[in-house]
Amino acid sequence: MMSTQDDDEKDDKSGRPTKAVVGSHRDEEEVFGKAYDPRIVRRIWSFVRPYQGRIFISVAAVLVFTLTQLAIPLVIRYAIDHGMAPGRLDRSVMISAIVTFTVIILINYAASYVQESVVGKVAENVLSDLRRAMFSHLQLVSLSFMDKTEVGRLMSRLQGDVNSMQEFLETSVMSVGDIVLLFGIVTVLLWLDFRLGLLTLSTMPMLFIVRLFWLPRAKVAFMAAHETNSIANGALAEGIHGVRTVQSLERQHVNFDLYVEKVLANHPGVQDAAVVGAEDQIFGEVPIAFIVRRHGSQISADELVRHAERSLSDFKVPRRYVFETELPLGKTGKVDKAELKRRLAGAGAAAG
Repeated sequence: MMSTQDDDEKDDKSGRPTKAVVGSHRDEEEVFGKAYDPRIVRRIWSFVRPYQGRIFISVAAVLVFTLTQLAIPLVIRYAIDHGMAPGRLDRSVMISAIVTFTVIILINYAASYVQESVVGKVAENVLSDLRRAMFSHLQLVSLSFMDKTEVGRLMSRLQGDVNSMQEFLETSVMSVGDIVLLFGIVTVLLWLDFRLGLLTLSTMPMLFIVRLFWLPRAKVAFMAAHETNSIANGALAEGIHGVRTVQSLERQHVNFDLYVEKVLANHPGVQDAAVVGAEDQIFGEVPIAFIVRRHGSQISADELVRHAERSLSDFKVPRRYVFETELPLGKTGKVDKAELKRRLAGAGAAAG
C-alpha cells in the first residue's frame, strides 16, 4: 500500500492531488438513460403506493377531463347543424345546446381542478418522503463512501434528480389523458368523415419518421444537459459553499484549472481537455489548454476561444490551445500535468 501511494505522489509532480476533481464527475462506465429498469420502478412504486388511492382519483379525473374536451366540439357541431338551419333559428335546440355546453364546461373545470390539485399534492408528498429517505440514508453511509464521493454529486442527486422525479410523477398521470385524447380525436375524425379523417392522418407517417431521427438526438442532448447541470451544481457546492475549505487546503489554483477544463470539455467537439499554467512576463502565469478532439471533429482554437469566453472571465480563458491525439496519463489514471508542462517547455525551447 505504501509503495502504491509513493508511486502516485511521484507520478504527479505538478502539485495537484492525484484524485482531484471539481463538481460532479461521471465515470465513463456509468450507464445513463437506461430505457427501463424494473428495480428502479419497484423502488419508486414503494414511495407512490401509500397514495395509490389518490392516484386512481386523479387518473379518473384526467379521463373525465379528456372526454369533456372531446364532447365540446361535438356539442358546437350539433348546435350549428340542427339549431342554425338556413332561414330559421331553432331556439329549443340552441337552448339545449347551450345548457349542455355549460354543464360540460363545468364538469371540465371540476375535473381539471381535481386532477391538478390531487396530482400536485401526491407529487409533493412523494417528493417529501423521497427526500426524507435519502437524507436518512445519507446519515448511515460509511465514512469511506463520503470520502470518495464528490459533494457536488451528492447535492445534485438530492436536489436536481428528486425534482425531476416530481416532474415525472406529474406528467405521467397527464400522459394517460393525452393518450386517451389522441385516440379519441382519431376516432371522432373517422366517425364524422372517414375520407377527411384519413386525409388528416396522412401526415402521421412523416411525423413518425421525424420522430425516429429526432428522438435519439433529443435523448443525447437531454443527458448532456443533465450531466452539465450536475457538474455546475457540484462546482457551486464545492467551490462556493466550501470556499473556506478550499482556501484552508490551498486548492485555489487546482480548482481553477479543473473548472476551466470542465468548461472546455463541455464543447461537443472536445473529447478531453487539460489546462496547465505557463510563465508569463506580464501576468506571471497564464492558462494553456491541451485539447483532444472528438473523432471527426475539426474544431479550431478560435472556436474554443469563443466557447470559453461565454462561460469564463477573461483572465481564465486559455491563452493558447495545443491539440493532441491523446493526453498522457499517470499510473493513477489521471492526466500527467507534469508531462504536459515538460512538453510545453520543450516546445518553447525549440521555438526559442
